[in-house]
Amino acid sequence: IIVDQQTTVVVNLNTGERTEKKDKVQKGSGTGFLISSDGLVLTNKHVVGAGNEKTADYRVILNSGKQYYAQLIGKDPINDLAVFKIFDKNLPYVQLGDSDKLQIGTTVIAIGNALGRYQNSATKGIISGLGRSIEASDQRGNLAETLDNIIQTDAEINFGNSGGPLIDLNGNIMGINVAIDQSGSAIGFAIPINDAKPVIKSVREIGRIVRPRLGIRYHMLTPELAQQLKLTKDSGAWISVNENGVPSVLADSPANKAGLIPGDIVMEINGIKLQGKTTLISVVQKYKPGDKIGLRVFRGGKIIILTAVLDEFR
Repeated sequence: IIVDQQTTVVVNLNTGERTEKKDKVQKGSGTGFLISSDGLVLTNKHVVGAGNEKTADYRVILNSGKQYYAQLIGKDPINDLAVFKIFDKNLPYVQLGDSDKLQIGTTVIAIGNALGRYQNSATKGIISGLGRSIEASDQRGNLAETLDNIIQTDAEINFGNSGGPLIDLNGNIMGINVAIDQSGSAIGFAIPINDAKPVIKSVREIGRIVRPRLGIRYHMLTPELAQQLKLTKDSGAWISVNENGVPSVLADSPANKAGLIPGDIVMEINGIKLQGKTTLISVVQKYKPGDKIGLRVFRGGKIIILTAVLDEFR
């Protein structure tokens, strides 16, 4: 639960005097789950965004009904993830699965605080698709971010389920519920738990979320997308052209310093071929800020080799 300040202006009808009244009100709610016995909680970043980080209070209610004030440890700069800490010990926590082993048709269960009213709601479905790329927006329709390598499921996911677990029939966490497609029926999405493991490792080892950065906007190519874009390669990470004034290669980024330009297709990183579920971001996240990586790039009908030194998302 996110509780934040709300300012109300009160006008005295006799004198016209205006005074401000500040109250604490609930701004939003979502779902999360404990990933350690000492109180680390994983949820979505957009759940945190319901309040102002400087003034908001975060509260966690366990299945037992016990409530805690929570400390925001950090928000993931590249994925819709956030980590909280509640202060207790010997807490029950979940087991993380291996989302790379998921197959289409696998039965899964989504758990969450449906509509912000129905706590611990569970819905059952199957894995409908893997490796999806989606553009997620908030309830007002504002574009939030592009999510890559996403799990699709027909297990019903509703507002309030955000940040909740997608589990297999052994009770292992396979994903973090993140979005729905409102134009269809029973089309929900979850972030693979393996994509969250670098965040968890960083928090445990460093105490904050550290992500390596290359600094490009890209699309993972499929044969269909390559045909649409009239490209001669149908796999790899295609660096998009600048859109709406937003650069696809960020200034002063490792990608910029390495010489990457819009229209390049990154085929391999350190010999790892980029295709399918092996996305650019999934490979980059195997490294640390300061690491040097080799890029095999297709440009203008030729293959060139570039080198980039990763820095840290800020």
